[in-house]
Amino acid sequence: MGTIVAICSSKGGNGKSAITALLSVNLAFAGLRAAVIDADPNGSFSTWHRTTYGGYPALSVSQCIDEDEIVAHALEVSGQHNVTIIDTAGFRNQTASFAMGVASLVLIPVLPDRHSLIEAAKTVRQAESVSQIARRSIPCRILLNAWNPRGLAEQATLDDIESFKLERLPTAIGSYVAMEKYTYSGLVPTSGALGKAALEVIEHIHSLVGIEAWPPPSRANLSRPKS
Repeated sequence: MGTIVAICSSKGGNGKSAITALLSVNLAFAGLRAAVIDADPNGSFSTWHRTTYGGYPALSVSQCIDEDEIVAHALEVSGQHNVTIIDTAGFRNQTASFAMGVASLVLIPVLPDRHSLIEAAKTVRQAESVSQIARRSIPCRILLNAWNPRGLAEQATLDDIESFKLERLPTAIGSYVAMEKYTYSGLVPTSGALGKAALEVIEHIHSLVGIEAWPPPSRANLSRPKS
């Protein structure tokens, strides 16, 4: 079975689908078999993939919002891919809980604002409860998103993360125009600062839970096909 990463938060609008796009496209661009399961009833990621995404690199995308089906579906998909990412809804629901239960790792995007962090802390507690039910340790990490390292709100958020004793990944996803407009352009950065950040996050995932066939073939030999 491949690695399963659940992108979760009880707060909507904190970039779960954007993080899913950034990581999955960079995984595929690096030469790995990457899949996404859209477990959000809004279907934002699967709609973007179907209507806007340019199609390169190829991604396997499916939808599953049924709490009674998500575990079996995730196990089936992960058996055919190196990494499967589950994009969950921005509110508490059983499907997200079961996605946590089947995941190798739970990532929780956090914006530089206190409400985002408070909801993240709730999601961490939810993941801890799921770990107890599953009777296994499920790693859970905060992923800083839309981040300006010099911002005052960012510093306050970091202070709160330390105060709440939450574990986070060392790499933050910066605030860039390319990710603000990816839903319109269909283009997800695989180079530059965002591409570098995506690879660093993937390296952190590998160090925490392992990724089959990582490190991947050299990205230098990969390029977009000519139109």
